[in-house]
Amino acid sequence: MGHRTEEERQVASELHRIYLDELHKRQLLNSDNYDKAILTLSSSGLAISLTFIKDIVPLSQAEFLWLIKFGWIFFLISIVISLLAYITSNKAIDVEMDKAERFYDNGNEAARFEKTTFLLLISI
Repeated sequence: MGHRTEEERQVASELHRIYLDELHKRQLLNSDNYDKAILTLSSSGLAISLTFIKDIVPLSQAEFLWLIKFGWIFFLISIVISLLAYITSNKAIDVEMDKAERFYDNGNEAARFEKTTFLLLISI
């Protein structure tokens, strides 16, 4: 643990609170965007698929049905990757909040410079 004066601990505690507030805002924004992305992608995919199969090319006359199935697979892959990105981002924020607590509240100076797997993934 660090050797901070009472004043330094109070300043660190206030900085920690400010930092956590910012991380909580980011986490909330990520969650909000996550929900919007799921709704948008699901609605768009369903609408396009139904329109294509129903109105443009009836299923009984489709010559390249495999192509739309292939498209659905890639559509699903993109949804899964997007969802994993949101989950990874939120986990990285959780890790940062833990590091912030150890640094600001507990005086653990090493926590400030720790690299985490989640942050390395995000920076790629």
